[in-house]
Amino acid sequence: MLRVGQHPGWLAQKVMYKRIIRNAGWLFSTQVLGGLVGVVTLAMMARTVGPVGLGVIAIVQAYTRIVGRLIRLEPWQSVIRYRMEALEAGDTERFKRLLKASIIIDMAGALVAGSVAVGLASVAIPLLNLSEEHTRYVQVLSLGLFFTLQPTGIAILRVLDRFDLLARIDFSTVIVRFALTAVAFWFGSGIWAFIVILLVERILSGSLGFAFGLRELRRRGYTQILTPRLHGVLGKNPGFLRLLWNSNINVILRQSTQRFDIVILSAFADTALVGAYFLARRLSHATLRLVRPLSQAVYPELVRIWSSGTARAFRKPVVTTTLVLGGLSVVFYVPAAFYMGDLLALFFGEGFRDAALLVSVQLLAVAIYLSGIMANPSMQTIRKDRELVWITLIATVLFFALTVPLIVWLGPVGLSLNHVLFNLLWLGSCGVVIHDTVRARKTIETRASPIQTEVHA
Repeated sequence: MLRVGQHPGWLAQKVMYKRIIRNAGWLFSTQVLGGLVGVVTLAMMARTVGPVGLGVIAIVQAYTRIVGRLIRLEPWQSVIRYRMEALEAGDTERFKRLLKASIIIDMAGALVAGSVAVGLASVAIPLLNLSEEHTRYVQVLSLGLFFTLQPTGIAILRVLDRFDLLARIDFSTVIVRFALTAVAFWFGSGIWAFIVILLVERILSGSLGFAFGLRELRRRGYTQILTPRLHGVLGKNPGFLRLLWNSNINVILRQSTQRFDIVILSAFADTALVGAYFLARRLSHATLRLVRPLSQAVYPELVRIWSSGTARAFRKPVVTTTLVLGGLSVVFYVPAAFYMGDLLALFFGEGFRDAALLVSVQLLAVAIYLSGIMANPSMQTIRKDRELVWITLIATVLFFALTVPLIVWLGPVGLSLNHVLFNLLWLGSCGVVIHDTVRARKTIETRASPIQTEVHA
């Protein structure tokens, strides 16, 4: 296998883009279909339970996701980074130790997160502005946390370049949820049916990727993954724990603004308004599904370039992708915002027409984030994970400082506006760090170039 640095510059770029387009194409095709199917699924659920029922589901789901995100550590970014280094060095034993550590981290996190979520359900219900009858909803959906081995599965399939298989698994889960929701919609089922559907979806998404990842490992000749001792895994992978911790802290901080927002809103607004806000958030999530595959596919390539390429080679795909996504965001956002009220009434029912401004502002936040979706993988690649944590921490503190005042002033729209401000601050700060780091490396390379030329001469 040739490394990036072994190709002439233009050929390395061609090979890289071909891989990115292939992998992103697999993910994108299924994510587009999955996003469309997800919107239809959301429409059926919204029409069945209405704004109030949708608000209850939103709060219950937010609780389980908050507990899972705060307690579990997801090791996939660390495994991908150090697995790529092991691949370059041809060190199979090092890879097996990394996988074993990842599996143990996943299993321990799932056990603790599930136990805490179920155990604290009765205590959390009053704080979530729900009634006692909703306790069972929380406890049942929390059971899905026990089946979270997805991070290791993601790492395995991405490292082995099986983005196609990962895409099929994701799409299969979406189809199962769609089919079950269609049945519940047809029979006019209540909230219980959708809680069970969400539980089934969580179990499938948390276990299928891991199962197929192990099968792919065996097919590639990687057997006895759990046999190697963990002793020495940190010594051979310096910085593993730092990247594991920093990457998860960054995700926790960033996702806290997307998890706690619903819980905080429930204390200031009735359940129907929470349901409208949840609709806006779910539509935002569906939009993110369309572009997130590009970030997932490009991360391993950025690691390859930064490890054995040049600053200029690294900068080009980052800038190009940012400009393209920024232009597409503007093209699609403007007409959607103009007709938002009619679109919501058509797909989700007249009860959601008044949420047009709320959804439009939320989608503006998404458009800003999509324009700079390369920021996170770029920061991880150039080893600025500590700076990423600090940027996210500062932006998150500001987000929560403004949350209550903006809700009191503008209602749920103020909460969506807060996401706009968060994304502007976060992306701008990441952009400055990436620019300075790449420019510094380019300067070093420029100074070293004449010396290398003289030595070769």
